[in-house]
Amino acid sequence: MTNEERPIEELFFASGKGKYEVTKLAIDWIKVKKDEDEYRKLSQADLLDKAVRDVLSGEATYEKIEEIMKKKAAAKEEKQEENAAN
Repeated sequence: MTNEERPIEELFFASGKGKYEVTKLAIDWIKVKKDEDEYRKLSQADLLDKAVRDVLSGEATYEKIEEIMKKKAAAKEEKQEENAAN
């Protein structure tokens, strides 16, 4: 049974994470992933469900969020430099 098929309660208890930690991570995960096609096409309810499942499965971590934020900041800076050069 995949994580998408397992009841969210089962994933929550198996993760050992607190509800506030899961909530904070899910919100931060949505912020950094919202522009990706896989997330952009989801309804709000599905987006939240996917984010929580990503957190509970270990796919979404503080380290990964920080890494994505750094990549986005570097890309934004590069784009600004490119625009300034034109």
